Amino acid sequence: MDVATSTLRIDKRRVDDVTVLDLTGHITLDDGHLVCRKKVDALLDVGRRTLLLNLAGVTRVDSAAVGILAAKIKTVRERGGNITLLNLTSRSARLFGVMKILLVFKSFDDEATAVRSFAVSVL
Repeated sequence: MDVATSTLRIDKRRVDDVTVLDLTGHITLDDGHLVCRKKVDALLDVGRRTLLLNLAGVTRVDSAAVGILAAKIKTVRERGGNITLLNLTSRSARLFGVMKILLVFKSFDDEATAVRSFAVSVL
């Protein structure tokens, strides 16, 4: 699937200096991974480098999606930013854990705590 036909919806909002992306739908090799990658790239292009991915609405994630997120965190960090995860479902948390990706990302269950974590990591 391409960006126009993807079932993944990404709503963007700001909380202080953090860009929160509320993801809803699937992030898989066939659906959503391209949308997610392009959204992060577009935010980087306009100088938004502090990203919080809210995965509460994600109903399906596969290893390809985890790979895309790993690649994006590398890109974001190279540009002086960071990506943090919010509201991993139990299924997503297991996949991220098996793939050892939680060693790379900070993950939170509370948005306010996640937003504050960016301020702490900058100090």
